[in-house]
Parts: sequence; C-alpha cells; structure tokens
Amino acid sequence: MSTKEQQFGAFAWAVRLSPLVVAAILAALWMAGTPPVMPDLRLNAPLVARPGTTIGVRAWQVDQDSDGYTVILAPAVAVELRNAAGMVLAKADLVQSLVQGVEGHLPVPSGLDGVLSLVALAEIDGRSVSVERVLYVRKSIESRLPKGRAVNAFQRYELGPLRAMGSRRSVEVLDPRVEEGACVPELRCWLSVWAGAEVTAVRVRPLAGVRTDARVVEPSNGFARFPLVVAGSEGRVEVEALGPGVVVAASREVRLPVVPGGIVARASVMDGKIALEWEQLGGRGPVLVDVFERRRWIHALSLSPDAPQVRVPGPGVWRLQVRSDLFSDNTAGVVHVVVPDPDGPGPAQLAATAVLAEAAREGLDPLAMAVIAGEAPRPDTADLVRALFAVPSFDVVAVGTATSARLGADEALDGEQELRRWQAAAAILLIGLMVSMVLLRVELLAQARARQLLDELGEETATPRRTASPGRGLWAFVLLVFALLAMLALSKRWF
Repeated sequence: MSTKEQQFGAFAWAVRLSPLVVAAILAALWMAGTPPVMPDLRLNAPLVARPGTTIGVRAWQVDQDSDGYTVILAPAVAVELRNAAGMVLAKADLVQSLVQGVEGHLPVPSGLDGVLSLVALAEIDGRSVSVERVLYVRKSIESRLPKGRAVNAFQRYELGPLRAMGSRRSVEVLDPRVEEGACVPELRCWLSVWAGAEVTAVRVRPLAGVRTDARVVEPSNGFARFPLVVAGSEGRVEVEALGPGVVVAASREVRLPVVPGGIVARASVMDGKIALEWEQLGGRGPVLVDVFERRRWIHALSLSPDAPQVRVPGPGVWRLQVRSDLFSDNTAGVVHVVVPDPDGPGPAQLAATAVLAEAAREGLDPLAMAVIAGEAPRPDTADLVRALFAVPSFDVVAVGTATSARLGADEALDGEQELRRWQAAAAILLIGLMVSMVLLRVELLAQARARQLLDELGEETATPRRTASPGRGLWAFVLLVFALLAMLALSKRWF
C-alpha cells in the first residue's frame, strides 16, 4: 500500500462518522431553537404625555392553568420612568384591580422634554421580568389614540331630514340624541330631544326594534327626555314635534346608535367625587374605568357596585370609559363629566368648547355652536350638558395594544437562532466538502491503480472497453446530499 493510500485510509473513520456529526449539529440546532420559558408580563400605557401630568397604566400576566386554558394573573408590578441614561425620574407601584391585572397612574415630572422609557418590573416565580416601551414627553404633544367602534352601518347614529307637516309655525330645531352615546340591547337608554321655542310637546314613535312609551312630553329647559329599550341589534324611531292642539308640526327619523353587548354608563359629581352608575347584561359587577383628558389617558382604576365613586381629577372635562375586562374596548360605556372652575366658565361653556375641539373629526355640533353664541336655552343645566356629549360619546378612545415581556426575548432569540442556522449550515457544507474531496481523491487513486495493473499485464493484453463504474461520481452525490442538509439547517420552519 502506497503512502497516499495509507493517508486516505486514515480519513475512513472521519467519513463514516460524518453523518453522525451532521445529525448532532442538526439536533443541537433544533434544541437551541426551543423558546425559553418566560412569564408573559404585559404593559399597557400611553405613547405620549405632557410634563406635569399623569398617565394611566395597566399590567397583567398571561398564563395557562393546569387544563391549558388562558388565565390572567396580577403580579406585583412597579413602573418606572427612565431617561436615556437609565436614571429613574418617577416611579409608581400598581395596585391590584378588582377585575383583572394591576392598575394605577404614573406622574410625569414637570420640565421634561424628550424620548423616555417606561419600564414595568415584576418578580414572577423567582425570576425578574421587565417590559419596556417608549414614552414621548412634550409640552405641546397631542395624543393620537384612535376613536371608533366596530359596528355595522345599521348600528350607527343617523339623523334623517326634518319634515314639516304643513303647520303655520315652522319648526327650526328638532335634534334627538342618545344621552349615553349609544344604546345597548335590552338595557334602558335615554333619548334627549332638543326642541325649539315653538314646540309645545314632543312624542316618540318606535319604527323598528325599539320599546318606548307613546306619551307626549313637554320640553323642560328646551329638552324633552324619553326612556328607550332597543330590542334587537338595531333600532329606529320617529320623533314628532307637536304644536298647539297636539298637532304634528314636524318630524324626523332617527337611527339609534347601538352597541351589542356593551355597557351603559352615567355619572354625576357630588361632594368632590364622581358617582358612576353602569348597567350591563347579566347584572352589575366590577368594571375597569379609564379616565381621559380629551384623548390623553391619565388614570386607570376599577370600581365595584358597592363603591362606585372616584375622586374628581380637578376642573375640566373628563371622559370616563367603562369596560368589563381588559380586552373589551369596543363595548365600553362612555360618559363625560364636567367639573367647572369657580373662577372660570360654566359647565355648558366647558362642554361646548370640548365638543367643538373635535370639530375637525366629528363635524360642527349645532347645539355646541348655540351655546358658544349664547343662544342655547337655559345654559348650565344638566339636560344641556348631557345633550352636548350625547353624540361624541358613541365612539371609544382605544388605549392601544399591550407590550409583552416576551417580545424582546423572542426578537433576541430569533437573532441568535438565525446566526446559529448559518453557522450550522456552514459547518455541514464544510464537512460535505471535506468528505467529497476524500471520495474524489480515492476515486482518482483507484483509477490510477487500475491503469498501473493493466500496464503490468503487458502490451499484448487488449485494453478493456471503458464502461461507467458504479462508484464513479459518488463524491458529487455526497456533496449534493450535504448541500441539501445545509439548506435544511437554514429552514426557519424546522429550526
């Protein structure tokens, strides 16, 4: 045996072990791609804030019980506001909610201006877990939280044209509004009708899917109120303005705003506190309450039917959204509360200004315009304030999606696994090249050995016809197999 043959024979064990080495590489790659067990802590908070204010914060843990069902847990969570250097600027400990998770608010110190970090910290099963998200703090920044409900066209508020009935006295104003912003099937809501001075009485006739009294109501302070109950997924009524002698002077059709499965909420201010009332199908239970100043989410809390009061944030116009759980924004009940400053404008002026601030999105409100112009009937009455917020209350302000602690871990794991896949593919391809080179060299040596043997037999021996050898080109086939295994290692589906 020649020296070269002895050298290539030493590679025999390496060639035989190469499939096992590749299998070990693929097994290690597959095991490394298994995500680590990390608690799913989630943080929900605004993206923008003004210095000197507060932001609402909610946090919860998503887990599974012994039967594999998803459950929401409430670990102890502390929220910190940090600058780019990691310095803690503000901190708050969240309290356990009466419904789900933990909740509270974080004060934003005055004088801040820039991009900060909001970090939620928790100790879960002996492991430190954190969630981080960006908070933009500017003095003049405005929240861009979207408004809207997922309802069909037959569940939105729609006001038909005012139709005169041939009366000698023309009716200029007949504006019906749902005080709660929307009706919920099988729950009572109130229809407030703004009527002009020439209207002596108002009547409501149900057209489809509504139960109500057919009684005649005389306007008080310019408004007539009617209790309604929507019996289906949509409702329509006819509002009639009556003149002297109970003669119909004008009428208009109203498609009521309807939120299936929602919550109906009402609020009033008493003794420095906001008394909140709500109704929901299946009986009253604890609810989550999110407090907004315009579209800025400033506080998160929960209330029970036994203690349905919350401290007044201060003078201004406050929007309260009431929901039954963390994931039911679309069915939240909406109510506005006006807290006037003793030295400032009255409740009607505050309410009208707040309504007109949304004019670019909601359109001009004739009642708000009348209040600003001083033409509204009996300003600063509860009926007027309720009517001002009736139509804008339909849409909810979305608090956005929560950020999960697993998000950063999953991104880091994906990056590390991507690097491992390329390293494994390179290693497998390198092994394939080495094995193929050995097989090619062995094939060439075998061919040279065969020619040498033929030469030793002598010239008289006929040269055999060249035929394709079963082992010829084996190195190419082996290289192809290793290349396919390298491509398999790059597959994100398997690894």
